[in-house]
Amino acid sequence: MPSLPSFSSNKPIEKIFVSLWMGFCFFALSYQLGEVPPYHADENFYVESSLRMIESGDFITPVYNEKKRFAKPIMYYWMVATSYKIFGISLASARLPSLLFGTLSIGLTFLLACRLFNSRVGLLSAFILPSIYLHFQISRWSTTDMALSFFILLALYLFVLWFETGFKKNIFSYLFYFAIGLGFMVKGPPAILIPGFTIAGFLIATKRKSCFKDLSITKGLSILAITIFPWFVAMLWIHGDEFKDHIVGNEIKNRLVHDTPFSFYYLGVLFRYQLPWSLFFFFAVLRQFGFLGFVSEKNLSWVEKIKGFCKNIGKHLNLFFREGKESLVFCYIWLAVCLVLFTLLRVEHSRYMLPCCPVFAILTAKFFSDAEQTPINFGILGFKGAHFISFLILLILSVFGAIGVFIYGAGPVGIFLMPLTLLIGAISFIWFFRCKSYGKMVFSLSLSLVLTFSFLSGDVIPFVNRYPMKKFSNYINQKNFKGPIAVYKLGNNRARLGVLTGRPVAMLHSQIEFEKFLRKNQKVYLVVKQSDWEKEISNLEMKILEDDQIGIKINFIGNEIMNLFDIGKLRQKALSTENLYLMSNK
Repeated sequence: MPSLPSFSSNKPIEKIFVSLWMGFCFFALSYQLGEVPPYHADENFYVESSLRMIESGDFITPVYNEKKRFAKPIMYYWMVATSYKIFGISLASARLPSLLFGTLSIGLTFLLACRLFNSRVGLLSAFILPSIYLHFQISRWSTTDMALSFFILLALYLFVLWFETGFKKNIFSYLFYFAIGLGFMVKGPPAILIPGFTIAGFLIATKRKSCFKDLSITKGLSILAITIFPWFVAMLWIHGDEFKDHIVGNEIKNRLVHDTPFSFYYLGVLFRYQLPWSLFFFFAVLRQFGFLGFVSEKNLSWVEKIKGFCKNIGKHLNLFFREGKESLVFCYIWLAVCLVLFTLLRVEHSRYMLPCCPVFAILTAKFFSDAEQTPINFGILGFKGAHFISFLILLILSVFGAIGVFIYGAGPVGIFLMPLTLLIGAISFIWFFRCKSYGKMVFSLSLSLVLTFSFLSGDVIPFVNRYPMKKFSNYINQKNFKGPIAVYKLGNNRARLGVLTGRPVAMLHSQIEFEKFLRKNQKVYLVVKQSDWEKEISNLEMKILEDDQIGIKINFIGNEIMNLFDIGKLRQKALSTENLYLMSNK
């Protein structure tokens, strides 16, 4: 049976380099990991529910805001709870599982690209992946998405290894299904659907339908059942129809059957969250499908190029599937499955495209690797244009970053280093392009972006965006307060305060609930907005311990800058942000 071309790396120096790069990315991803409190609702679910598991001792049923949460399987909650147990209760601990999976995905992408193409593509893929903003961002969130993406990547890598053996019954066959099962226990059906449709599409497209019988589906279902059923059976035993109705209704029917109009939302995600790499990915598609000649042909007008392109689509697609490009076919089917699957769903979240990031990095890396072998040189509207736009993006961001230093004044070191990092990245990027050193160009751009994202996430965002729960939690921890804590109509801030203090925090919605809370006949702490306090509960005897503001606190310096960018209104808005109080009854 024919197999995918295998080019696993024989150069120890490349493996060493990737290992060092993974270590660097781990520290870049973990920089100030706990500085930004949870601001996404889904992150709050796992931060607080896992904390509740530790407090209650119930590791079967996730609970959020005193309500049972059936939305996702249990494994990620266990990961966060384990991290709490080992490293202590903190936001950094809650985010550590995603950080680890995000880092491991770099090495796994390298190994997969080496198998599909060659070690050069593998090395460039490892550079590109962490410099994709979507991958970097989600690696710092305590959500299921990065773990799911890792297990999908692992399953597809194991499939390639299994495929190369001719589907012999070996350790790869067992690990393949086990990886899918673990992914399912993290986030459910996507862990089966993405690898399943990718593999089915690949076998059909490469005329290997006979291989379906070699997949040992019965054995695979048995492994999946052993991995998945115990928790689901336990939940059905404990919660009965309540759990079953939620799974069938909310998690399956409501996501598949809906009247949401068709959109190209996820194509937009694929473009904007992968910038500037998506500019090169466009030309990667043209080159890998054989359309690049139309773009680079100098004797044709752009109208003639487009006509020739459209006229020959069928011909080139047919050649693409006939010319022994199994590895490319595998990658593009993987990408297409993600796009189509999530386009059909009701909910539109950019992070759903995370499983696309590794294959996007591999395909883009393949383009640069090919460019090193066969130089690409056509007009400013083509390949040169992508480089110029990328350079311009870096340059503009560095300029605005420098302006931000003047606007905000003194701050963390990352605010000063980020513009410098972007500027150095822009200069080195364009220099290596002119020298046609595409490998060095990719590395310089990746290094610049990883450092930029690290400073942005760890220093800039926490400095610009005020998270008052941080100040209040510091006060509570310094006082070593052990009494009841509550927030009044502050939504997700409950989870923020809870994880930052390591304490349970009650949510109060009305004056009646607040009065009941005070009847505990002991000292209590309450966080409340000034407006809610004055309008609804000011008649109750409380004293202010600490105060802070919701919103951005800006220290403007230089009337010229203010006038130039007409930001007087922004300043007025910043100065009118609402106050928050940390209060006590005693």
